Amino acid sequence: MSEQESEDKMLEIVAQNVRKEIEKLMLVVEQSAKDAKNYDSSLTDFSGSLQSSTSMEQIKQAVLKVARETQVMAAQNQKLQDQLSHAAQDMVDLRSDLDKVRKDSLTDPLTGIGNRAYFSEQLAHVLQESRETGTPVSLLMADIDHFKKFNDNYGHLIGDEVLKLVAKTLVENLKGRDIIARYGGEEFVIILPHTTVQDAARVADSLRDHLSTKQIRRRKTHENLGIVTISLGAAQYKDGEDPQNLIDRADLGLYAAKQAGRNKVVVQNENN
Repeated sequence: MSEQESEDKMLEIVAQNVRKEIEKLMLVVEQSAKDAKNYDSSLTDFSGSLQSSTSMEQIKQAVLKVARETQVMAAQNQKLQDQLSHAAQDMVDLRSDLDKVRKDSLTDPLTGIGNRAYFSEQLAHVLQESRETGTPVSLLMADIDHFKKFNDNYGHLIGDEVLKLVAKTLVENLKGRDIIARYGGEEFVIILPHTTVQDAARVADSLRDHLSTKQIRRRKTHENLGIVTISLGAAQYKDGEDPQNLIDRADLGLYAAKQAGRNKVVVQNENN
């Protein structure tokens, strides 16, 4: 089963549980309405009994009857309160399940950072804010240099360690509002709100420098497998620009960085 199919299955299970809880609540409400109607009938009968009663014994019996009905109604109301409280807790738990499913659906399971869906969601939000406030937004596209060699020479487990190291290093060297995601394969994307492309290039250079100091080692043997470098492309959002065009321009910068020898940053200006 694919990751997407697993997420869809989880969502369907949670949705089914929500429907069951709603059905249970509806049954409780319907029963409560019936009980209230019966109690209302009992009060009406009691009123009629008082008016037609000719002796204290008849009045006493009518009072005892309505007292019993009141006790039953009080017990039913307590039961209803307990059922509603339990249902409310179940709904809180289901909301928590939904939040977890949503979080999982936006997270790359290997690196723990956002995935492509998360990136798309966040980019739309940041660009909307930029259009409303006029603040700059820049985008970095990063790609691990010679990643295939790590996989081919040392295996996919080492390749996974490289991906996790890169993600961890990028996260540790970004500031609060910056948004990072794994775009796919060995590519990463970084959204830089309130950042011009010139500043974005400086951020990219800093990330590249920090990463180039990291050594890849085998955990069991501590064998040094070398350093990891990345190439980056940078572009600044143009007002009214289609988001995909911004991504494409940053990707062109990344391609140019690769062509220039890797471990470099290339900026795409507004005219590119």
